[in-house]
Amino acid sequence: MTPALDREILLQLQFAPLFTGVVEKDMRGLLEGAEILSLPPERQLYREGEPVDCFYVVLDGHVELSLESGGRKSVVEVARRSAVLGDAAMFGSGRYIMSARVLTQASLLAIPAAAFRARLEGRMDILLHMLTTMSLRLRMLVRQIAELKLKTTAQRLGSFLLTMVETDEGRAELRFPYDKKLVADQLGMKPESLSRALGKLARLGVESRPDNSVVVADVARLRDFCAEDEVG
Repeated sequence: MTPALDREILLQLQFAPLFTGVVEKDMRGLLEGAEILSLPPERQLYREGEPVDCFYVVLDGHVELSLESGGRKSVVEVARRSAVLGDAAMFGSGRYIMSARVLTQASLLAIPAAAFRARLEGRMDILLHMLTTMSLRLRMLVRQIAELKLKTTAQRLGSFLLTMVETDEGRAELRFPYDKKLVADQLGMKPESLSRALGKLARLGVESRPDNSVVVADVARLRDFCAEDEVG
């Protein structure tokens, strides 16, 4: 990495859960040998069960994480900027626990797993910090799964749209970052359920347009709706 790119990446990594709070000197050492990858859509990054040779940080773009069971694929998450991929497997079984596929043009930082683990030897302070952040992420994931089961389809979709909104109130315009069918898979619903959910959100002033863009008339109103315990 060039010094300029290195500084940019170090700054962005402060927002990546695994590296938050790691000082610059330690970060530079841990990232030695890391490589920036520019990958096209549909590129398979790794498959479930393969040995972990690298783990990744998403610098830009979207990456689909999925599991297969009985010949059927289930989308677990769509990772975006600053997400860390493959770190749990690196510290655990040594094999990827999910498959990862690039959805949109993406830039990723590939970090050699064996060298990274070796540099952590003797640095119990950094290791404990990283394991703590991983534990927090796991708890957040469990909470998200619980909330997903308690929410209606319209609330799930509304919450997804709110993750792409940068304002707390007023009007907002956004665009689905990838295919709506994949959004439906990610939110645990069928495509036709997503269409019905959009219809329900239309009553709240959420307008879905043919070009995959969405206009939210009142962000605060949508947020209140998604926070309700029960929706009829």
